[in-house]
Amino acid sequence: MGTYRVSKKQTPLIILSVVLSLFLLIVLFRQVSLSEFTETMSALFLPALLAYMAVSLAASFLRAWRYRILLQPVEISWGDILLVTLVRNAFDDLLPARIGSLSYLYVLNSRLEKPFENAASSFVIAFIYDFLTLGPFVLLALLAVGGGPAGVSAGALIAAALIFSVVVVLVAWKIALFARIARNIALWLMKKTPWIRRPAVVRAFENLDQTVAVLGEKHKPGRRPAVFLLSFLIRLGKYISLFLLLFAVLRSRGVSWEGLSFWKTVLGLTGAEMTAVLPVKGLAGFGTWESAWAAALQWMRFDPRLAILSGLGIHLVTNLFEYALALGSLAVLAVRRKRDRMGRKS
Repeated sequence: MGTYRVSKKQTPLIILSVVLSLFLLIVLFRQVSLSEFTETMSALFLPALLAYMAVSLAASFLRAWRYRILLQPVEISWGDILLVTLVRNAFDDLLPARIGSLSYLYVLNSRLEKPFENAASSFVIAFIYDFLTLGPFVLLALLAVGGGPAGVSAGALIAAALIFSVVVVLVAWKIALFARIARNIALWLMKKTPWIRRPAVVRAFENLDQTVAVLGEKHKPGRRPAVFLLSFLIRLGKYISLFLLLFAVLRSRGVSWEGLSFWKTVLGLTGAEMTAVLPVKGLAGFGTWESAWAAALQWMRFDPRLAILSGLGIHLVTNLFEYALALGSLAVLAVRRKRDRMGRKS
């Protein structure tokens, strides 16, 4: 069984992320006042906020269900996979390029002692299907919203979304093949360095070979419809929950339910989420997420001040909610691990 270890955080990257967050937040708060923001947050519409939490938890359950399917034949209890999912949800956007989502592998492999190759293969397939379901929503949103004032036609954006969808479908269809190609390229590059003989590198390629083999076994045609349906419902649940949270944040600013657009929210979230894959971003996405959200909404003729306030509010609430659930999950896992160790000693 391979063992996954989280590498130490690189200090320069963290410092750069903190500086970027501070800079962008200062820029945003020069356009809205801190008092405006605190007033908005103190007047959150409770029914919509609770509805956001309920739908978000339902989406997390669906995500856990999908992971449970993808981990087969490895057995894992509903409670364990839900705890792992809640941890993954919180740490997903913590570091640039979604490095934080690797917490899923760490908890499964190092804490719950599940095989690395099964954890890694389920992670890769889920990642691909998350992108696979992005295309249909973006296409529908572009058709519903149309073009913006920034000189980019809706037709060009729709064409780009279609190309993206076709590429992701191809990768999902031949996922084991593409994984094998990526592995061979990585090995070819590594052979040109003296690191190829290091034990850690050898173990890494052994784990990678096992993961590629499991990918070929797992991604069978009979399983694809269920995984795609769950992935579609997960994304739908995410959009609905954040649309409810948007209303909870802006209701006190005079925005009615009828005055909000679900499809504009989808496009705004798409723009904000794309910052998560950047090699450098604000720590936990602060600054970069809000800036991308505000820019996307303003491109769609949304009020600039409300766009900034909503971005700041949504990102703060989602982080507080998800980190609270993750910390609770980690506490449960820590207590259970300590109890299991004591049981083995006795």
